[in-house]
Amino acid sequence: MDTDKLIRAVCSFFVPGLGQLMNGEIGKGLALLIIFIVLWIALLSLGIIIVQTIFGIVVRLFAAYDAYSYVGF
Repeated sequence: MDTDKLIRAVCSFFVPGLGQLMNGEIGKGLALLIIFIVLWIALLSLGIIIVQTIFGIVVRLFAAYDAYSYVGF
């Protein structure tokens, strides 16, 4: 197992988009981070806690998987 890939996946799980930024995917990383923050705040302001929790888990898992599976050239 490649430790760099694992580190990037863990970083992206805790801060969606951070692993992509570490991979050099600036646009994707910033987009994930901004979308995550905006939707998280919107769901929080609406008071939909269960949807917010599910959304957070799904986005974090996607970001971690995407950062781990990145193949750089």
